[in-house]
Amino acid sequence: MVHFQEFETKTGGRLDALDITDEVLDVVRGSGITTGNALVFSPHTTCAVLIARPGAGLISAMERAMHTIAPNDGYYAHDDLEVRTQNLVDDEPANGPSHIVHAFLGKASESVPVSGGVVLLGDDQRILFVELDSSRERRYCIQVVGE
Repeated sequence: MVHFQEFETKTGGRLDALDITDEVLDVVRGSGITTGNALVFSPHTTCAVLIARPGAGLISAMERAMHTIAPNDGYYAHDDLEVRTQNLVDDEPANGPSHIVHAFLGKASESVPVSGGVVLLGDDQRILFVELDSSRERRYCIQVVGE
């Protein structure tokens, strides 16, 4: 059996980490699936889905890593509209660093086992939807597969 649900949210800006654990638990409960996997997916290249213990320590560590991997004041061909001519949208943002960080730090999805109808997260683990760019409307998907 497969159960799918999509959610919309507005992020608060760079490194806004939305705790979506309760939504995942609700979708799993509502699916009727007792054994399987819950997949949480972001269809955005400047958002990440992480399993972590939320808090200021996580965010400051991510911020330091972002600055090291892709400093905001660096040159990014992605942001040079004289070089880049494909996949442009109106009011194209200069967000090359966010794409680079997603490639190194981010993940588009996480999969968590479900057993006995329970999502098997570890102690203090939460499922986070993390914005790597600027505040905007976003989506994430939860798919539960099993029996």
